[in-house]
Amino acid sequence: MDFMIRTWISLVALSFAAPLSAQEGPDDGVNADMILALKGLQLLDHRLNAIGYRLVDANAPYCDEKAARTGLLLNDVAQYVDQETARFALGFDGSIGITAVAPDSPAELAKLSPGDTLLAINTMPVGEIATDDPELSNQQPVYRRVAAINQLLEQALAEDKVELTISQGGISRTVAIGSVMTCPSQFQIRVSADRSASADGKLVSVTSRLAEYFLSDAEFAAVVAHELAHNLLKHRDRLDAEGVNRGFFGQFGNSAEKIKDSEIEADRLSVWLMANAGYDPQAAIGFWTRYGKEHGKGILSASTHYRWKKRVQLFEEEIAEMEAIRPVDGKYAPPLLAKTD
Repeated sequence: MDFMIRTWISLVALSFAAPLSAQEGPDDGVNADMILALKGLQLLDHRLNAIGYRLVDANAPYCDEKAARTGLLLNDVAQYVDQETARFALGFDGSIGITAVAPDSPAELAKLSPGDTLLAINTMPVGEIATDDPELSNQQPVYRRVAAINQLLEQALAEDKVELTISQGGISRTVAIGSVMTCPSQFQIRVSADRSASADGKLVSVTSRLAEYFLSDAEFAAVVAHELAHNLLKHRDRLDAEGVNRGFFGQFGNSAEKIKDSEIEADRLSVWLMANAGYDPQAAIGFWTRYGKEHGKGILSASTHYRWKKRVQLFEEEIAEMEAIRPVDGKYAPPLLAKTD
């Protein structure tokens, strides 16, 4: 796998980890460059997991559908060519482990930590969890096992607390973990040299290259909230039902107009989601102004999106409308979500 993580991110990652000389030494086959890259990627995973969890948790009162969430982000070393190096870099004893734990989440309350290896859910070994569910067919094979584990975990948590068998440093323990009901959506960093983000109805993906570009968590949240808005408003389902072409020909005619309408709605909703989660919605204006000036071509000038200046104007108008409303318990009820009730 080609890890497009900039050198400075890798160096920062190492500053949070013990130096290799202070850890149990890797075997001769471990790739030091890949360790650096994986440490950098893990930092991005941690940021996105924390931001995504905060957004779905804070906005749960306004979502008509909810999902049980723990704040855990799991990873499968089977997705890496060099599994030995991946296991060492991530601190796993086995194949499936915890990459990130969201602050103020049930996972943090249960004292779970990055590097913990997941062995079983309610005594069922993770290696025996079925991956042939038709709902997982759209997942790439290397991601299917984690998707199946997340699916089983969500189903079990919807009924009661769950017991996880965890291993760290060769020592196993059983941990009881609960959940909170949040807006549905999961989040992932997708390793790519492109600066892009996407939503498929269930999952929000942000590329590593774009994640490196954000100057603050509030800027990161602006993009994540936009993609989350697509999922909460069920835009993919709506566009499919309307026969919209999302490929090359979607840049023209009626399809382009319908896609643009969904992008405008996602921009409008995003600042409400940000504010409710405690992020300054003005960060959306700052990010898109900076990004538009530096990278004004491409998707920012596509027929399916507003150009950046008009997009910033939309944010300004939406923020003014939101701030004119009296918040309840510090939160604003998003009009666009109220329409889905």
